[in-house]
Order: sequence, then C-alpha cells, then structure tokens
Amino acid sequence: MNREQILDILTNRVANSALEVTPIICSPNPPSAIPLGCGIFLKIQNDYYLLSAGHLLNIRDWPDLMVPGNNDRMVWLNGKIITTYNDPSTANEIDFGILQFSPRQIKHLINGQLAFINPENIIVNHKVEKGGYYVVAGYPVSGIKKAAGKAEFTPIPVKFLTYPVENKRHKKFNPNHFILVRYQRRLAPFGSKKKVITKELKGISGSGLWYIPNWNDRKTGIPKFYLVGIMVENYKDQGYLVALRIDFITDTINKIFNSPSFDYSRFNFENKLATVFGSEIP
Repeated sequence: MNREQILDILTNRVANSALEVTPIICSPNPPSAIPLGCGIFLKIQNDYYLLSAGHLLNIRDWPDLMVPGNNDRMVWLNGKIITTYNDPSTANEIDFGILQFSPRQIKHLINGQLAFINPENIIVNHKVEKGGYYVVAGYPVSGIKKAAGKAEFTPIPVKFLTYPVENKRHKKFNPNHFILVRYQRRLAPFGSKKKVITKELKGISGSGLWYIPNWNDRKTGIPKFYLVGIMVENYKDQGYLVALRIDFITDTINKIFNSPSFDYSRFNFENKLATVFGSEIP
C-alpha cells in the first residue's frame, strides 16, 4: 500500500474511535427524537461530563435535551451545567457548554454503546502544528436519515483528515482562543484524482477536533490522538471550520466544578470565563 492508502486506513480508525465518545444530542419528538448536534463524553474519576458547544447546550434548551444511554435508551441531561449561552441567540464568541451528570443518571450511561475519554486524552496548551494532522468526526444533522415508517433515525457520520489554517488570514479569530482547520467545498478523496463535493456540516457543532502527533505511535493499531478543541462554527464556503480551544473547558472544570484534573491554560481566560451561566437539575 502507498502512503495515501495507509493514511486513509489510519484516519478511519481514529475517526471511528472518536465517534465512540461522540453522542448525538437530541430533543424528544415521541416516539422518536430530533437530532440537534454533537457532544463529547468525559469521565474524571467518579464524575461524568458532556462537553459541547454553548449555543447547543444552552440554559433555555438544556432541560429538554437527551443523549444516548445504555440499553438503547435516551438519557435526560440532569445535572449541573455551565454554559456561555443563555439561549441560542446569545452573543458570545466563546462558545462552550459543560454538563456534569447527576449521580442518579450515571447508571443509565455506563456500559452502553458509547465510551468516555479521560483527562489523559486531552491536550491543554496545544501548540498548533503547521502542516500537522487533525481529524474531525461527528454526526451532522444534514446527514441523518429518518427511517421510513419507523420511529428511528440512522446517523451517517462525517470523518475526515485535515490541517490547520493560519489565523492571521482570518483576524476575527484569536489564535489563543480558536483553531481553524481546512474543509474544502470540493475535495479529491485519498487515492482519487477526481474532486467531489464534500458533505454539508450543519449540526457538526459540539463534536471534537482531534490531533494526531505521530502516526507511528499506535495502540492496538490505532494512532494515539488527543482532543484539542470543540467544533463551533462552519465556514465551508470559505474553506475552513472553527474549533474553540479545549482550554476553556478544562479551565472551567478546574475552577468552577472544583476538579483540578488538568494543567491550566497559559492564556488569561479569566475575563472570558466570567461570562457564563449556570443551573442545576438534581
């Protein structure tokens, strides 16, 4: 196999592993549900978290949202929430939400189809590598198919390898806060010279941006990869996507959830972190 074929196989392995910790966030629509976006499951000791974009995991909508649990059941997002959005129209460029599940919900989450990452799967203070390899994997709403005559839907994931875009070309986004990665409207897949129109990414918000430091550093055949950001904005027509650095979330977990499990970011996020909303459903 040539290098492109090997990269294609390894990218697919990384993306599939990332999807194992990427729940689809839904609102109920009996007898089914309406998919809205994505999140990332995180476990820190005995605490379980859902990480996502704040415009999705906002104060107004959060009590009516669910994620997949065990036994093919959906689980309500009961617990403590910290988010930068009061409702989807809140004006805040720092876009993240964190839910710490209430203890009584945990039994409905563990041993299900999805898994949880740990703090060692996250890189804080990530130095963006020019030409480095990053993976985006999630379930865009535009790719979810409703099963005809059935109260269910079939999620079709998007999985692709990408590389960073220099922020100085897009001055709106402070490189201390955001990571921009390439997503072209037309792209030639690995092993092909023919360009195809890439998938629409509506609803990809809340999924992860994953970094692969070394393709040859593998565990059970899968290159080691790390969460460095949460996808928040789609500028496909301009050729890039935007991820908020994971440092905002790790600093918030350290400070507000009183769980000092991460290195602190080297950037001064204090003023940004002050603009948050919190609530709780036991």
